[in-house]
Amino acid sequence: MLVSTYLLVVGCIHLTKEQRLTSDVNTLLEEQLLDGEIANWHDKDEANVERYLAVFITYSQANQICRDYFTMLEISGKPQPKQFGTSCRLAPQKWQPVQWSINKPKQSSQKKAYRHYRQLAKLGGKGPNPFAANDYTLPKKLLKSSTYAEKKYNVPFRKIIGKTAVEHKLNPVLIHAVVKTESNYNPQAVSHVGAKGLMQLMPATAKEMGVRNAFNPRQNVKGGSGYLKKMLTRRGINGNVALALAAYNAGYGNVQKYGYKVPPFKETLNYVKKIMTLYQAS
Repeated sequence: MLVSTYLLVVGCIHLTKEQRLTSDVNTLLEEQLLDGEIANWHDKDEANVERYLAVFITYSQANQICRDYFTMLEISGKPQPKQFGTSCRLAPQKWQPVQWSINKPKQSSQKKAYRHYRQLAKLGGKGPNPFAANDYTLPKKLLKSSTYAEKKYNVPFRKIIGKTAVEHKLNPVLIHAVVKTESNYNPQAVSHVGAKGLMQLMPATAKEMGVRNAFNPRQNVKGGSGYLKKMLTRRGINGNVALALAAYNAGYGNVQKYGYKVPPFKETLNYVKKIMTLYQAS
């Protein structure tokens, strides 16, 4: 999940909750949060209160920058009514008073903001152990796709992936989910940017992982799985499957750049969501 954490110190402790929230929102909006980024924050005077701000829609209106978002408060761990908001930037460090809507968004862009928040929140959900290589059951969708592909291409994909998973100590369901999403089990697949084979290895990645023939199913799965394992164990990812998948798709550098969060790229977000849905079904 795309999460930035802030500790905000509000100067006047006599602010009402509404004033405090507006002040915090102004500060966070001025931080130039990217569309798709979620910030959660609290201040020292309300240690039991945690707030979430999701900014997803940024647009121009009458030569002003405006943003639609929603906020959610938790007090002592209990969720409070959702608050949807719209605000436009009047000047540096100053945004117009937030137009609030409690519980139900008033406009389509606010609805979209909330849907995207829910989508991103699910990416952080816990799934099976990515390092468990034995005793697994393929979800129906993956079983159906891999069985069909074995007959179509006359390649024992499940055997290859199972053996590779044991070698790399990697969950075979995760490998299947990546193969399904990357190439739909097509060992001859080539993307518009030159990625090849089952796990869509770029030439540089294939070379790095010792893959001589990216169209060879065994070599491709071995190299792709090794690279995925490498991403899972990189600093700042530490076994987080969603982040490892983001690094596999968009590069580890982008995961670092966005503070060890899933980069807010539409392609990467959809990619991670698809694979996590398949993986968490096991």
